[in-house]
Amino acid sequence: MKKQNQMFIILGLVGIGNLIASIVLLFMIQDLMVSMVLFASGVLLIIGGYADRKERIKRSRRNGQT
Repeated sequence: MKKQNQMFIILGLVGIGNLIASIVLLFMIQDLMVSMVLFASGVLLIIGGYADRKERIKRSRRNGQT
């Protein structure tokens, strides 16, 4: 597995776990604030993993050309 994909997969799985947990908690305890915090955390983790992957790919291309 490539280095740029490792962090994306890890953060993506944790982010998806947060999304699932937020949906479950929304129906179980019906507290919107807790659910929204977990949902936002999951979305930000997925976005962060994607941005990290893009940056690593860009950096490896830049280092490969010089």
